[in-house]
Amino acid sequence: MKILLVITLLFTTIFAKNYKEFAKEFKYETSYEVAIKKAAEQKKDLMFVMVANFCPWCSKFEKKVLSKKKMDVKIHEKYIPLIINREENNYPKEFNSPFIPVMYFVDYKTNKIKKKVVGYNNKADFITIVNE
Repeated sequence: MKILLVITLLFTTIFAKNYKEFAKEFKYETSYEVAIKKAAEQKKDLMFVMVANFCPWCSKFEKKVLSKKKMDVKIHEKYIPLIINREENNYPKEFNSPFIPVMYFVDYKTNKIKKKVVGYNNKADFITIVNE
């Protein structure tokens, strides 16, 4: 039982570190308050990606979709990107979702959700969503 606990903690630490490394490398905000302020200043909507430590689809979404150059450029043109780990509980509760990954597109004027996209999306599907 102790071995299982140690393995779980190890994987949790690895995945938690990865999302912060992704955020740093691709210049995503990791604070909702900072991101929403930046969105208002730059008059851009917020693209909020919610992930979790244990979620392999979240990691796949980061690596196979969000980290692609063309996608990254398009996201930064239109949005202030934000990525938060659901398990850290540092976001407004209206963004709580039982499913992950989940992406929220938030209006910079009203801070209201304009669109919610649940689950993994491939590049072709997600670029369509980003361009809407």
